[in-house]
Amino acid sequence: MDILDLALALILAKVLGEIFIRMRQMEVVGEILAGIFFAFLMGFSTLPIHLEGSIFEFFADAGVIMLMFLAGLETSLMDVAKAGKRGALTALAGAVLPMTLCSLFSWKILHLQPRQALVAGSIFTATSVGVTVRALLEINKLRTPSGTTIVTAAVIDDIIGILMLTFILGESSPLRLLMGFFILSITLFVLYSGPVEWMMRALKEKFHSPTAILSVSFGFALLISSLTEKIGLSPITGAYFAGVLIGKTKEKRLIVEPFEKIAYSIFVPIFFVKVGSLFDVRIFSGVRPLFFFLIPLGAFGKFAGCTFGAWRGGLSFKDSTRVGTGMVPLMEVALVIATYAYTHGIFSGRLGVDMVSITIIYVLFFTLLVPVLMKFLYREG
Repeated sequence: MDILDLALALILAKVLGEIFIRMRQMEVVGEILAGIFFAFLMGFSTLPIHLEGSIFEFFADAGVIMLMFLAGLETSLMDVAKAGKRGALTALAGAVLPMTLCSLFSWKILHLQPRQALVAGSIFTATSVGVTVRALLEINKLRTPSGTTIVTAAVIDDIIGILMLTFILGESSPLRLLMGFFILSITLFVLYSGPVEWMMRALKEKFHSPTAILSVSFGFALLISSLTEKIGLSPITGAYFAGVLIGKTKEKRLIVEPFEKIAYSIFVPIFFVKVGSLFDVRIFSGVRPLFFFLIPLGAFGKFAGCTFGAWRGGLSFKDSTRVGTGMVPLMEVALVIATYAYTHGIFSGRLGVDMVSITIIYVLFFTLLVPVLMKFLYREG
C-alpha cells in the first residue's frame, strides 16, 4: 500500500497547507498536522493507512535532503564566513547548557546512573535545522544575519551531536571520525577551488538537455551527502555544503526556481508528514510525570544558550532571540540517541519507554510551535 499512503499523504498535506496559508500561518504546520491526522487514523486497524514502507521513506528522506540543498543554495559564503565565530559560539553554548541542565536533572531528580544521565542530556543538544530552514525560506529571511547564524550553528551543532554519539554511546571510533572530518574538509576545499564552477559552466554550455544542470547538481548533492554519511555525519549536512558550493556559481539562478517547485510540491511535504506521523496520543498516558520536566528544561537550555551565544557573537538582542528560538527544534540526532540508548540497554525497560516517548513529544511539540513563533518574531523588521 506504499503508493496509496503516498498519494493520501501528499494530497492532505497540500490541502491542510493551503488552509494554513489562508490563515496567514506557515504551510509547514499544515503538513505536520496531516501526519498527526494519519497517525490518529493508523490506530484503526481496519483502515489501509500505514505511512511506512520503502517508497514513503524514500520520498521523506529525499525531502529533507532537498530542503537542506536549497538552504545551501540560498546561503552566501561571505555571510557564512561572517557568521563563523558567532555560529560556533551559538552552537557551543546551545549544546552545553541544555545538556548540563538535563543531565543534572536526570541524575539528581530522576535518579539515573551517571552515564544514563549524560545520555539523557545529550538528547537535547543537536538542533534539527530542517523545520527552521523551511520557516525562514517561506518568509524570505534565511539570508539575514540571524538566519545565517542559525544555519551555521546548526551545522556545527550536528558535529557536536555526532561527537557525543561517539564518546558517550561509542557509536564509532574517535580516530575514524577525525579521519572522516579531515577527508571531508579536504574534499570541500578542493571542490571550492574550481571544479564546481567548471562543472556548472560545462553543464550550461555543453549539455543540450535543458534539465541536465538540475539533475547533475542534485546528483552532486547526493554524492556529498553520501560522503558525510560514510564518516558518521548526517547526510543533510552534506546536502547543505553541496548547496553552498553550487550557490556561489553564476549558474545557481538556473537551478533555484525549478528545484524549489519540485521539492516543495512533492518531496518536502512528505518529510513533514512523516514527522507528524510520529505522534501517538497514547504515549502521554504511559510516561511518568517527572520525565515531562525534561521538555521545558531542554527547550529553555537550548533557547537561552543559543541566544546568549548569538548575543556574545555580536547580534542584537532581538536577532539573538530569533536565533535562540530557531535552534530549539530537535529531530534526527535526538531520536537516534534515544532509540540507540533504548535498544542497546542504556535505557532499559520502563526508563527506555519514558525517554523515547519524551523525545518524540519534544520533537513534535516544537516542530509545530517554532514555525509559528518564527513568523511572529520576524513580523517587525
